[in-house]
Amino acid sequence: MLLPTTLKKVLKTLAVLVVVLAVVLVGSVWWKLQPKEDPQALPADLVSLFDEAGLRLLADADARTDYGLLRANYESQALRSYCGVASSVTVLSALGREVDQASFFTSKASEVRPRRKVMLGGMSLPDLAGLLRAHGANVALQHASLSDVEQFRETLVRNLSTEGDFLLVNYQRQVLGQNKVGHISPVAAYDRETDTVLIMDTASYSYPPTWVPVESLFEAMATLDRSSGKSRGYVEVSLAD
Repeated sequence: MLLPTTLKKVLKTLAVLVVVLAVVLVGSVWWKLQPKEDPQALPADLVSLFDEAGLRLLADADARTDYGLLRANYESQALRSYCGVASSVTVLSALGREVDQASFFTSKASEVRPRRKVMLGGMSLPDLAGLLRAHGANVALQHASLSDVEQFRETLVRNLSTEGDFLLVNYQRQVLGQNKVGHISPVAAYDRETDTVLIMDTASYSYPPTWVPVESLFEAMATLDRSSGKSRGYVEVSLAD
């Protein structure tokens, strides 16, 4: 049965409106995901690497073997939800792998967590480990709730004093006096005298590389990530044998 001409016009108009609304919605979401320059002041107990005190901490740091390679291969996150992607690309590049944020989601990586889900919801610590393994890396995962701050210190000193491995931390920013959001970044140096660790923050549009007290960082890692039902924590990354 042929539809009346008027009804056909109405349906055609509705179809066009649906397409326009979909385009507007996608464009709005994409716009919100774009990083925008928004420098944030650091709390009093955090120190920017770019301050005189921060540079002095780096010069005096007891463990800083990873700093040079991380600085040379550092990537700021391309999207607000891409802290884990930028962190992974930074350490994989430092390990000699050719990968960037655009090519990160290979077929194997997408089986762990596809690009769309990361764009809209980021990634958990287990996701991070799985994505790195999908790129052929050896990954040792440690939930903070199953560890303690002293074990974390020992890991920092060992990892940041040796070549060929890197450390990524997953923590809740709010515990550090920053915005309330889970975050992932590499760490590059440890200073024993001040008991602080240098986080190469991937959100460079808001935060500089920052020295953070180890106790505070561990507390921030011990928070619950509701997406996984487990605490945050850290991963050690090296090349697979």
